[in-house]
Amino acid sequence: MTSITKNILYLVFVQGLIYLAPLVTLPYLTRVLSVPDFAALGFAQAVIQYFILITDYGFGITATRLIAISSRDKLAVSGVVANTLAVKLILSAAGGLACLLLITVFADVQQHAVLFLACFIGVLGNALFPTWLFQGLERMRALALITAASRLLPLPLVFVLVKTTDDLVMAAVLQNIPGVVAAVMSFYYARQTKILVRASISLRSIWGMLKEGWPVFLSNISTSFYTTINIILLKLFAGADQVAYFAATDKIRVAAQGFIQPIAAALFPRIAALHKESDKSEESRSLIRRGSYILLGVQLAGGLFLFCFADVIALRYLGANFAPAAMYLKALAFLPLVIGFATIISQWRFLAVGESRILSKIYLVAGPLHALYACYLTYRYQSTGLIISLYLTEMLITVAMIIAARKKGIVLW
Repeated sequence: MTSITKNILYLVFVQGLIYLAPLVTLPYLTRVLSVPDFAALGFAQAVIQYFILITDYGFGITATRLIAISSRDKLAVSGVVANTLAVKLILSAAGGLACLLLITVFADVQQHAVLFLACFIGVLGNALFPTWLFQGLERMRALALITAASRLLPLPLVFVLVKTTDDLVMAAVLQNIPGVVAAVMSFYYARQTKILVRASISLRSIWGMLKEGWPVFLSNISTSFYTTINIILLKLFAGADQVAYFAATDKIRVAAQGFIQPIAAALFPRIAALHKESDKSEESRSLIRRGSYILLGVQLAGGLFLFCFADVIALRYLGANFAPAAMYLKALAFLPLVIGFATIISQWRFLAVGESRILSKIYLVAGPLHALYACYLTYRYQSTGLIISLYLTEMLITVAMIIAARKKGIVLW
């Protein structure tokens, strides 16, 4: 088995745990918590996701790339790690202050202040867990083991500590604690294996990393206008029932979509490295083609499964109170397939060759544009309008990237 194949399998395992572990407790929570409480939890998670995006800042791509390029230089890798963690902690502290401001200003947030603070634990976990270090060094086995332990250990506690709607905050804590647990394990692993040495933190390095990550950050924030904002729009223009149904089914959709990123992330360092060698362009394109067949094939199979068994999943898995969610699941079933096309072009072609600015321009237009017509469609047609806007945005982004690639002379396949 080649190292790339092993990396893909490890990352599929990692991503599977990230998205599938919550699915173990989802049917329990949809039965223990009331529909309004489940809607409140989904809304809080959606708002906190913005702070996670700010803390991440795109380092999942830029830091991974820097570490992959200098993977044989322990001091250089340690410098990237030290400065990346410093920036992420600063950003998480700023996010904490912003979260407190939201609690003070907005009544809907203030009503669930403790719930929002419990969800903010996920921001700290994102700041401290260096997944980009393991991916850059291609130490996927260690990443898989740490992720498995951090995701599986809290699961039994959900069934023990969450018994009624009064335990809503505890449910939020347990859903957001795995990142912190993984961070502690990562630091222990780094110390035991001595993969890092002492490195200095400098304002110049921090500024350089912020500057390099800025295009990716803009892309991520713009992307959030058609991902994270959706539950917030339903909160504004629809009832709690629709928020709860969408939040529950979107977890299933995201779990199916979650197989995109491990394949993309596993191949990304190798594709980026091959691009630096002019005589390896054909090898790079061959790798992209093979990876595309796998990625799109998995998403097509997943979409067909969700569409065909949506009614059974909603009734038997989510529970009788969430039976209407079947319509949402059918509607969202093939969205991951569309997203798969966009991921292949964006990560394996544009980001791998250092053309992140083109992507940022596309997302800077697509994100706010989506927010505009999604607001109207959600206001007019509620959840149906929101789902239509999701497909429309993803297809427009994919077409825009194809046009941009042709103009830049980037061969896609």
